[in-house]
Amino acid sequence: MRKSPAILLPILFCASSVVAQDSAETRPTVRSIKKPKHVQMGFLAVLIVVSLSQVACEQEPDEPLFEVFTGTQGCLIEQITSEAYDEFQVQGVSHDGQWLVVGWRNGEDADGNPIQGSYRLNLVTGEKRELGEPLNNSSSFSPDGVWLVGAHYVPDGKTDIFEYNLKTGEATVVAQDSAWDWLPRYSPDGESIVFNSYRSGNSEIYLYDRFEQTLQRLTDYEGYDAHGEFSPDGSQILFHRQVEQRDDGRYDFDLYSYDVASGEETRLTTTPYEESYPSWAPDGQGLVFSSDFEEQTQTNNLYVMNADGSLTQLTDGDWKDRYAYWMRDGSYIYFNSDRSGNEDIYRIEMKGFDCAKAI
Repeated sequence: MRKSPAILLPILFCASSVVAQDSAETRPTVRSIKKPKHVQMGFLAVLIVVSLSQVACEQEPDEPLFEVFTGTQGCLIEQITSEAYDEFQVQGVSHDGQWLVVGWRNGEDADGNPIQGSYRLNLVTGEKRELGEPLNNSSSFSPDGVWLVGAHYVPDGKTDIFEYNLKTGEATVVAQDSAWDWLPRYSPDGESIVFNSYRSGNSEIYLYDRFEQTLQRLTDYEGYDAHGEFSPDGSQILFHRQVEQRDDGRYDFDLYSYDVASGEETRLTTTPYEESYPSWAPDGQGLVFSSDFEEQTQTNNLYVMNADGSLTQLTDGDWKDRYAYWMRDGSYIYFNSDRSGNEDIYRIEMKGFDCAKAI
């Protein structure tokens, strides 16, 4: 017995709706042609069926895109990547929360060169879009979502900072130098890029004006300054500083903020442990960072410093949780971890300064 097209249409529409949306911008222009009345009535019936099927699709429960589990501190954690090789992010989430830039490393080629690259991951659909050369590392989005900036490996073995226009596909080197450059991010207004560089001999924090194309050195310290990030209002730059080497061979890192207007530095932590890879809370008062307070070898976990200076521990385990990034809308903290054996990307759902807990 032949099935009615009206029964098949909802199924076909559900399967093809995503394809139709993705191809909408590339459809050719079609001239309007007056159709016979019986064709118009048939077309109206199809529209009604498609509309009803659209509602049916929307009502179907979605399968979770990422694996969700409960951490040892009771926080709900999602594992975003799970390949059998290292995948990582460096503040790589777009400001609208739709995309994540993932860097990856997968062994070496026949000549001993690392095989690496990066792609954009759609956090809603799971779609992956490989970025290609020269983008072979994680990148950060500009506030308007048009540009990416990242420290990418170049043929001489070091890293240069590249800006990449997602609309045109054009890549441009920023403040090129013979020394290593690392960890660039945009200012909230998109006019500047902060990064750290070894061009002075030590790793210092620099500020690049995108429109004037000028470079300003912000810190002058004999040790290691890195991982700069603008506060949400653009007035401060948060970074970590290697203060000294500890008796166990590890390093004492402390957190600092740099006032953009005055150039004044403020030391935010003073413990004998490592406080590193910080990111501002959305209100610009608190922050999240990585630390080895547990004093276990090769162990780092995540902590939130609340607005009053008190600490809340987010993760707890014998692994390295690092490169935390607090979304500007406060919804998630993204981070890298080697807890699965490889380096993967995870996120913790946040409720203010605390994490969402399993019910």
